[in-house]
Amino acid sequence: YLEILEKELSIPILIQVINLLPNITTLKIHSLSTDETTELTVKELRILCSMKRTSQITKVYLEEICDIHEELDFLFTLCPYMKYFKVGCTNITDVQWFLRTIFKEINRNNNHHLRLLCFHAPIADDRIVENMEEIIKYDKLLPHFTVKRILDSVYLQWK
Repeated sequence: YLEILEKELSIPILIQVINLLPNITTLKIHSLSTDETTELTVKELRILCSMKRTSQITKVYLEEICDIHEELDFLFTLCPYMKYFKVGCTNITDVQWFLRTIFKEINRNNNHHLRLLCFHAPIADDRIVENMEEIIKYDKLLPHFTVKRILDSVYLQWK
């Protein structure tokens, strides 16, 4: 289990830390810095590529997500065997867009391991859960799934 409390953790530093701790199965971070001015070195790219084979991280908790496309793309590369993904604070006002974006990234990254998504939604109510179910069925995002709301968190699990 690795928990990093630093806000806007740089991706190169995260790569280096995880490379030094190869037996981590759970990763909890506050937020990632997806600053476009920071480029990965050749060494960091090699490490990241090798992690696709060696990573043991199956549970990821990201407290805040800002750039959903870039951050998910990176996390799916860093943690290709991720089964559980939890997002704390999000500015989700459009649940339909959020779900479509996540499943688009899952398909684009060819991730077949992820089976549980949890996100904090202070506006969550039974209507949100019903809307999610309708979106998933209408867009045929998942064949077999369950959606549950517990307080302000929404859990989406599938087979």
